[in-house]
This record gives sequence, C-alpha cells and structure tokens, in this order.
Amino acid sequence: MSAPTPSTPLLQANTLPLHSGYAQAQDHKPIFLRVCHSPWSFISQSALVHIRATIVLYLSVLAVMLSHYKNKFELHVLDEGKGEDGEWNPWKILFQFSTFAFSLLWLYHVIAFCWTFTHLYYPDPDENDDRWEYRLLQKMSPPRQTPYSRKRFFFSLFYSVVHVVAFMNAFIYWTVLVPKGHGHFPKGDGEGGNKGGDKGEEHLTSSTDEFFGHGWFQPFCLINLWCVTALLAFIEIIYLNSVKRQVPVLSHVFSIIAVLLCYLGWASFGHWLTGEYPFFWMDREVMGYTETVAAYSVGFLGLGPTFFILMYGLIGMRETVTKKAGPVQPQRFDPAQFTQDVADQVAQDVREGFQRTAEQQQY
Repeated sequence: MSAPTPSTPLLQANTLPLHSGYAQAQDHKPIFLRVCHSPWSFISQSALVHIRATIVLYLSVLAVMLSHYKNKFELHVLDEGKGEDGEWNPWKILFQFSTFAFSLLWLYHVIAFCWTFTHLYYPDPDENDDRWEYRLLQKMSPPRQTPYSRKRFFFSLFYSVVHVVAFMNAFIYWTVLVPKGHGHFPKGDGEGGNKGGDKGEEHLTSSTDEFFGHGWFQPFCLINLWCVTALLAFIEIIYLNSVKRQVPVLSHVFSIIAVLLCYLGWASFGHWLTGEYPFFWMDREVMGYTETVAAYSVGFLGLGPTFFILMYGLIGMRETVTKKAGPVQPQRFDPAQFTQDVADQVAQDVREGFQRTAEQQQY
C-alpha cells in the first residue's frame, strides 16, 4: 500500500477477493479505512487528522471537567447524592447513561484518530520490527479486513451504538428529564443543581437568568454533556468518515436493543450497589406502578431502533449528496426521491442479509 497524501482520493476502486456466491452488491472496501477518509473534497487527509486530534484533545479535557462537575454539582451537594451511611456515593457516576454515552464517544474518537493518523503517515509499519515504536504503530493501525470477517460487523455495530447512544442521551435529557423537572439545572446560590445523577429536583427553574447566572462552569458542562456530544455525533456521520449504511440491518437493530438491555441490567446493578437508579423512571417507588416502569423501559429500548433509523438516513443522505463518497458536485436534493431510495436500500439490505445467512450456513 502506497502512502496516501493529503489529496489522496477516498479509496481506490479495487475490492477485496470475493468468496464464490457471496453477495456482490455489498461494499467490500474496509470499513476501517472508511473511518480514515472524509467523502468531502474540502476536507483533506491532513486536515482530517488535525480535526480528529482536536476532537480527542477536547473530549479528554472535557472528561476531566465533567468528572469534577458530576462529583461537585450532581452528587456532593444534595442529600439525594448520599448513600445509606450518609455519605455521597461517587460510584453512581459509573452507572449514569450520560457517562456511558460520553465514554463510548471518547473511545470511538480515540480509535478513529489513531487509525487516521497511522493510515496517512505510517501506512505500512514493518511487522518484523520488534522495536516498541513499530509495535505501537501496528496497534494503532487500522485492522485488515477479509471476506466474512466478523471484525467488520463488530466495528460497524460499535460505530452504530456510539452514535445511537449519543443521540439518545441528548433526546432523553431534553424531552424527558428536563420537562419532568429532573434536569439538574443550575439554581439557587449556584452551589448545586437538581437531584444527583440523571435525576433532579422536583421544581425546575429554567429561566435564562437562572441557567447562566451562576458562572460559566455548570452551564458549560451541561451543554457539552447533553448537546455538544450529539452535535459531534452528527458531524462525524456527515463530514468525518465515509462509512456506508449498515448491513445487515436487522442484525444491527437487534444488537443495539441487546446493548440497551445490558445497560438496563448495569443500571439495576448500580441500584443494588449505590441505592439509586440512574433514571427516575426506573424507580418503582417514584413511579408508583411496576407497569409504568416497564412502559418507560420499553420506550427506552424503542429509542434504539428509532435513532438507528435516523443515523441510517443521515448516512444515506450523505451518500446521496456526495454520490456515494465521490467528489462533491452540485445537485438538487429531492426529499421524496431520497426517502424512496432509503426505503429501497433497506429492503435490499434485508434481502441480502438473509441471503448471506443462508449461504454461510452451507459452509
């Protein structure tokens, strides 16, 4: 593989060798390399490396600030942040959905930066060199993709979960927690918010003066945790990679639901450990009825496929506008035609998924 330059095209036209009978319509260009290339001609390879480095640095600094924010303003001030022994319990931070979403987003961008950096500047590290520098470069390089490689699916699922959870985190906060008075906005003397974790005080003060009237730190952390992370997910999907629409669709949808189920189990373990749930609607004593808790839980799981469809549509829109990772060319965007194209592509992906499953069972 020759070293790419800042003006290198997205990917060459070559494809990986195909197994006989394998679906020809599937994209065989490695998904790992598609993370390293923007489909937009105005974002060069070197610019993409610098953008990714900036994002990783920003998220890393933000992680320290959010840790302080969660400890001081979400847990340490109110009685609701205290455990049975009367002391506030910082372990509950590990079980919050916002922590889960931010951690996944940070991990993805670290991986994406490492792959983009090594793909541009060290595309062929010497595998026979035992020096630690080259061993590190090999670990930082994008994996190789072969036909029927499970790595492709697992990374595609990871990519999907990262962005679906980022969108869910923002959506749940602004449409459920804040309207219900569980948004822990800055209020009072500025030394606290609403209830700890992703919970909140019963009466919400939402005026602009109250929100921004207690310094910059609390509003800055709150906006970054529940707005900027979702915005980064959107920018990543549209501008910073050329990952194609996920296939097979059903496998991704059911896997995302399974991941969200695992989170609910993790949250229940957090309740056993700390005595509190990450969300108010998981607490039967707060909601009053087990059926209400179950309904909220089903709605939580339903958000996974919903935002997967949103992400799938955003990728389809990007492919349409850029003519599937080609150079940017002016063209009129037809919403009706785009909707039909997405529906046709989903149907085709489902058919191909069943076809590949049947073919793999023959071997």
